[in-house]
Amino acid sequence: MNESNKLKLTIVDTDKDYQILGIRILNDGLLDPSDLSKIELPENLITNKGVVLYGKASIWLYAYLIHKLHHCLWLATFDPRRGAIVVQNHQHNGRKEGEIIPIEEIKPWLENLSKEEKKIKKTSNELDKLVLVIGGPPHSGKSVFIQALSLKLQQLHPEEYTQNFYIIRACPDGEGDWFGEVPEAEGKQFRITGVFTDEFAEKMAIAIENAQKIKNIVVVDVGGKLDKKNNLIFSKCNSGIIVSNSKEKALEWKGAYELSELKLIAQINSVLQGQNEVVSAEPLEITLTDLCRDNIQNVDIPYDLIKEFEKYL
Repeated sequence: MNESNKLKLTIVDTDKDYQILGIRILNDGLLDPSDLSKIELPENLITNKGVVLYGKASIWLYAYLIHKLHHCLWLATFDPRRGAIVVQNHQHNGRKEGEIIPIEEIKPWLENLSKEEKKIKKTSNELDKLVLVIGGPPHSGKSVFIQALSLKLQQLHPEEYTQNFYIIRACPDGEGDWFGEVPEAEGKQFRITGVFTDEFAEKMAIAIENAQKIKNIVVVDVGGKLDKKNNLIFSKCNSGIIVSNSKEKALEWKGAYELSELKLIAQINSVLQGQNEVVSAEPLEITLTDLCRDNIQNVDIPYDLIKEFEKYL
């Protein structure tokens, strides 16, 4: 195991042709590019086997680690929606680039990784997982709400958050977490939007099924339009939150959730001005103000909602 004050790299041996390199960013979950030169690979790394990289980290950190691990037989990166995807191979008859190691094969070793780090609570019952739709009409601040919620959970429970929390963008609007971290004009310039097709919905449904095999909390951003294709995505979830700038339109989403037998965790009334407040505790209804991209750091998520997520961390 290699551990600095910012990054922990852990090797897990398997009885397969690969090891797993667990990646965990410590403390506030932030790493600076200047830290790259300080990274050392674990001493128990075996270079005549493949290596599966597992953990939540920036693309540039993954790129650097793949460069550092270039001398290993082959490399794969783990995607909770698909499995471990081979991205590099140096063996003539070895794993092929693009080959996917199924989640079912790799899951037991990921559980061993969790035990080694002693950071994850027992999660053997998949029914105890939160697979949550977040929807509502357009321009209600859903993406901002998701990022603010994510930041709050990361601040309160950094290690559990890294291991157990995952976001799936099940709408092809091209807005990932990065979109809220750049000026809006730049975000619109660089994002690549797609079309919400049946094929896209089917891929998202598979991604949701796979992610919940590994993560305790899967947050599914379905965008701002109710469509029959949403039904397939909803069918893979067990609960939902509505973020709406209109109480009338919130009723439409509430009806869609009920038809899909989703438990309503909370309704968020999104307003530009006013006070943040818990309107009612059961069912949970909250008013949040100023869900704007330049205000993500200041959005105050009430503990009444945070505790609904803490049950699964």
